[in-house]
Amino acid sequence: MHQRLILAHLFIFVISVFGLTSLYQFIVNATLELIFAVVHFLIVVLLYILSGFLITAKNKDYSVRNYYIIALIGLILWCVAFLISPDDLHWKRGDGGGVWLFYRIYISGLEIPFSFNGNFSFWSKHMNTNIAFLLTLSIIPSALQAYGGYLKVGWNKNALPKNDPK
Repeated sequence: MHQRLILAHLFIFVISVFGLTSLYQFIVNATLELIFAVVHFLIVVLLYILSGFLITAKNKDYSVRNYYIIALIGLILWCVAFLISPDDLHWKRGDGGGVWLFYRIYISGLEIPFSFNGNFSFWSKHMNTNIAFLLTLSIIPSALQAYGGYLKVGWNKNALPKNDPK
């Protein structure tokens, strides 16, 4: 199951980065750009929920532990980046923040909608807030996939006929 969750994460990354991001070049109005950024983010969220729904087996009992792999990889990458460069997120300068590039590629499916429009951006002037938000972005995909699995297990339990001995 973990391999399929990772493949789904990579598939969503490809859709987000190469599919939806290429459409930003056609948007010239700032309001439309903000609307498209929100729609882009919602599509990615729905894809994560759908991937968890599709990957979860019908007859499996729900356990949130089944969906930790994306968050675990993200947390490891975040810790490595934070330990190497705790006060520099700017990978373009080459002052030690370059290691954050690998982490930001890993979470880019969720981060990209926040990067295009200044009105929809999460970046702040406080480094600790930015680092905490980047950490949160590594947990969100697993939580969304777990929610999709929860929906499927709950849906299948409600769809099964109840054995009421009368």
